[in-house]
Amino acid sequence: MRSTITVRTTIALAILLLAGRGFGQQDELAREKSERVADVLTAIGARDGAHIADLGSADGFYTLRIAKAVAPAGRAYAIDIEKKSLDRLRSRADAEGITNIEIILSEPADPNLPAGKLDAVLIRNAYHEMTDYRSILKGVMAGLKPGGLLVVSEGIHDNLLTASRDQQVKEHEIAPDIVAAELGEAGFEIVDRDDAFMRFNRPPPGGFWMIRARRP
Repeated sequence: MRSTITVRTTIALAILLLAGRGFGQQDELAREKSERVADVLTAIGARDGAHIADLGSADGFYTLRIAKAVAPAGRAYAIDIEKKSLDRLRSRADAEGITNIEIILSEPADPNLPAGKLDAVLIRNAYHEMTDYRSILKGVMAGLKPGGLLVVSEGIHDNLLTASRDQQVKEHEIAPDIVAAELGEAGFEIVDRDDAFMRFNRPPPGGFWMIRARRP
């Protein structure tokens, strides 16, 4: 009897785990659509052979997709200051058989990017967390090839657009005008920007913007 119960329990747990994975995949597919991931990959020039860093990668939602887009000859770089997040990314990449990811533990004032090797750097919803942004941008500039792209995408509610930088950051947001000025100060050339890249689907009004800048 105990053996039968154990087998049934094991089967039930396995079904729950598989269901959970299915829901996770559905959630990620929904996120890909809502965040316009395909357009983000186009913006950063993700293609076979490219070397692209995901700065502030967390557990790698974008890194994994970059890695697939630049395969087989290209390479994705996951950059984050949180080792636990990078460990989760490493485990998931191993589970999915993705081998073209380089994982780099960065520092608050230094992204530790490979010098002059990158075609593009993506900072998605992480720039506002970078307190020493001047040093970070200096590190990004050093990591990019001449002509390489830096793509920054952040969220902002409309009622905070004219607030101070400190006020915005306290709300985990930042406006495109502020970032565009900081990129220019760091020596980047603005290629283009979309202030309404992805509007929020619930009030209060606002959305995610995107700026593409180039190393001269």
